[in-house]
Amino acid sequence: MPYLIEAVLFLSPFALYALWLRLNPGRAVAAHLIALALLGLVIAIGGAVWYGLARGMDPKAAYVPPRVTADGIVPGHVEPSRRPGAWPPAPLPAPPPPHQGAQPR
Repeated sequence: MPYLIEAVLFLSPFALYALWLRLNPGRAVAAHLIALALLGLVIAIGGAVWYGLARGMDPKAAYVPPRVTADGIVPGHVEPSRRPGAWPPAPLPAPPPPHQGAQPR
């Protein structure tokens, strides 16, 4: 079913243009409609570029794929680079818990 919806959404502009040609034989497309179509194309390409830049990860960062452990499934994640001077800096590891050994008497 999703493929049918995608096909309809893809083919609908072509069908609308064919319908317009059928109802208006011999008339050229108005210049303002062509300008609006080009403006929409520029906005769509700009939005795709912006989205790709906003969602990209640091090229020096490492992707850790999901894995199965004894506790369950650990989801995949990106670990920031550990090189000195990297920005943003990698978080410091948590300090170890205090020693819970035997108390001296």
